[in-house]
Amino acid sequence: MSIEDLLKIAETVDKNTGWFLEFLGYFVAIGLVATFIVHFYRYATGQSDWLGRSTDDNSQITQIQLDSIRKDKEEVDRKLVQLETEIQDLLEILKEKEAEIDEKNQELMDTIHEMEALKGLYEELDSKYDDETYATSQIMYTVEEVAAALANEGNFKRNRGDIYINLLDYLINTIKGFREKNPRVVIHIKHPERDDVLMHYAHSSGHSHRVKDYHPPIEGSAAGRAWQTNELYYVPDVEDPQYEYHRKEQSNKYYRTILCVPLKAGTDKSTRIGVLSITGKPVDAYEKIEIERVMLFASLLYPLIYMDTKIREVSTYG
Repeated sequence: MSIEDLLKIAETVDKNTGWFLEFLGYFVAIGLVATFIVHFYRYATGQSDWLGRSTDDNSQITQIQLDSIRKDKEEVDRKLVQLETEIQDLLEILKEKEAEIDEKNQELMDTIHEMEALKGLYEELDSKYDDETYATSQIMYTVEEVAAALANEGNFKRNRGDIYINLLDYLINTIKGFREKNPRVVIHIKHPERDDVLMHYAHSSGHSHRVKDYHPPIEGSAAGRAWQTNELYYVPDVEDPQYEYHRKEQSNKYYRTILCVPLKAGTDKSTRIGVLSITGKPVDAYEKIEIERVMLFASLLYPLIYMDTKIREVSTYG
C-alpha cells in the first residue's frame, strides 16, 4: 500500500467521524471542568490537600502521631517525675553527708584544739622541768659553796666578797626571765650602833658601790617592815602608796618590785640576823615559785651569815 492510499483513507475517516470527535472534545472539556470544581470544593472544605490527597488519611496519620507523641510525653513526664524524686533523694543524701562532714570537721577541730592544748601543756611542763632542773642545780651550787665556806674559814675571810656575789648570783639565776626582770639582791643586817636603821652586809653583781651607803630605816622601808614583822614582805609596785617603802629619788627608774625576806631560823624573832631584799624591774615581777625560791635561798645562806656575824662577831662587809 502506497502513501497516497493511506492519505485517502485518512480523508475518508475525517469526513465520516468529524462530528464524533467534536462531541468527544466537548465531553472531555465538561469532564475536566467538573473534575476541577469537585477538586476545588474538596480542597476548600478541607477534604483533600492541593494535590487531591484525602485529608482523612492524613488525620488518621496525624492522630497516630499525636498518640505516639502523647505516649512519649507521658513517658518523659514519668521519667521527669522519677528524676526529680531521685534528685530530691540525692539532695537529702547530700545534706546528710554535709552534716556528717561538718560533724567530722568539728571533731577534727576539737581534736586539733586538744592537741594544741596538750602541746602547750607539754611545752609548759617541759619548760617547768627545765626551769626546776636549772634551779635545782643553782641550789646545789649554793649548798656546796656555803658548805665550803663553813669548812674553810680562812678562804671565806679572804674571798668573802666574791663568795657572796657568787651565792647571790645563783639566786638570781633561778628567777624566770631574769634578764628582763633584772633582779638585784642585797643583804642588810642590824646596825651595831643604831636601832633605827639596818646596814649593808652583802650584795649581788650589778649594784653600784653606792649600795653600801644606803641604810634602810626600820620604820618606813620594806626591809624594815620585814625585820619588824619577821615575815616576808612583797611590794609589787613601789609607786603604790599603800605599801610601806622608803621612796628614794629615781629608784623607780631601776626597779618597780621589791621582795624582802627576813634571815631567821624558824619563827623566833630572837634568831633573826638580817633581811635579804631582791628588786625587779617590771611591776609585780615575781611569781609564787620565785618567792619560794628566794625564801629557800635565805634559809640556805642563814648559817653562813650567822657564823660570820654572831659567832665571830663580824658586823660589816666590804
